[in-house]
Amino acid sequence: MNKITSLTAAQQARFPEFVQKWTDIGLSTAPANRSEAERGIRLAYQMAGLEAPKQIVWCGSPLTQGLTRAIVLGLAEGKIKIPKTAGPGTDPGELVWASVGDSVWASVWASVGASVWASVGDSVGASGYGAHDSNWLGFYDYFAEVCNLDEHTQKLSGLWLVAKNAGWFLPHRNICWISERHNVLRRDEQGRLHCEDGPALSYPDGFSIWAWHGVRVSQDLIEKPDTITLTQIKAETNAEIRRIMIERYGMARYLVDAGAKAVHRDDYGTLYRQEVPGDEPIVMVKVLNSTAEPDGQLTRAEALKEFSANAPVCHDGLMIPLGQAPASLLFKPYFIRVPPTTKRAKEAVAWTFGKTEEAYAPLMQS
Repeated sequence: MNKITSLTAAQQARFPEFVQKWTDIGLSTAPANRSEAERGIRLAYQMAGLEAPKQIVWCGSPLTQGLTRAIVLGLAEGKIKIPKTAGPGTDPGELVWASVGDSVWASVWASVGASVWASVGDSVGASGYGAHDSNWLGFYDYFAEVCNLDEHTQKLSGLWLVAKNAGWFLPHRNICWISERHNVLRRDEQGRLHCEDGPALSYPDGFSIWAWHGVRVSQDLIEKPDTITLTQIKAETNAEIRRIMIERYGMARYLVDAGAKAVHRDDYGTLYRQEVPGDEPIVMVKVLNSTAEPDGQLTRAEALKEFSANAPVCHDGLMIPLGQAPASLLFKPYFIRVPPTTKRAKEAVAWTFGKTEEAYAPLMQS
């Protein structure tokens, strides 16, 4: 075969087609096509020169796939003993799938101990990732179809078939475990796992992952942010998780509750600074909404207790000092986070408008 040293313009024009095709496969939340996936498993074994597995066992997620494998292998190797209470003829599968509170499951789990989790961890490296192998399987699919390299990519045919129809799989000589695809997938604008009110990734058996802009977090951090406490935030050693906890707690609320110091005041607001161990400090400026609002929280008199009489506010399209504003107006105070290097309140407000402190001099607001 002649080497491919370049691609034609027509061939290159098909790049987006394969990117989209395999992205869709990797992100698919559709139920597995079990018959096609099993055909892919047998074909993959054949391409590897192995006999097809005698059993193909379906699991609801990669986690239960790993757990099932660990327990079945533990039983086979004698590391796990079937409880006497199970009785003769008990199906080992019933032991695996017994509910957590069941005495049979408790007995099995007690005999497994930490070895199960070690085996589950090992199973990740031993797995084929099915749909999650799309990133590299799509590369070879492109050359097979666009450059007619069918013969040279034939050994991937089984893996392609599994990827298009199922999730992870764990091959053994006589048995192959295979997982359903995830059925819930939520991401942010950058494609990272993210959901503000539930799991970002879930499988049919309930195994779920909660994530905030790509960072895996606890279920409570996502679904019960109102239960987060200052004590929990202070105790968190992972800086990334702690940032998320503060964000979910409420940045301004955290600043107040944590006792942030007011480091500068002027006619534009008050600058607060809160040191955060192992991370950059949180610096925020507290300002008065320059435009009065019907649902404002502060009357002019109340605002004057906290803000300068010279604080600029807008009335009838003109910027005037707060002290000259009509007594009937209502205002809202709010916090804005600014760079940690900020030293003065006016500097902070100017930064929010993309200006230097010297250049910021509001005269009128449209």
